[in-house]
Amino acid sequence: RENSGGSGQYRGGDGIIREIEYRRPMTVSILSERRVYAPKGIMGGKDGARGQNFLIRKDGRRVYLGGKNTVDVQPGEILQILTPGGGGWGYTS
Repeated sequence: RENSGGSGQYRGGDGIIREIEYRRPMTVSILSERRVYAPKGIMGGKDGARGQNFLIRKDGRRVYLGGKNTVDVQPGEILQILTPGGGGWGYTS
């Protein structure tokens, strides 16, 4: 997740994007944090980007799952997890 880390004298680390494609029907649960409140920057650094979770249905629709959810998935559907970026530290010059 390019540029998801908060700015600052020391920029927060970028998050990543994970995609999991299901091969069988099943029930999937996700329990994740920093989907509502962004990772805080400190000492003048800016907040990192919030994370997001989506289910990409076979017809291409992206369904937002929030941070905590349980859903039934079908073969060919994809769970897309965008992890949050870290908060920055310090004021920028």
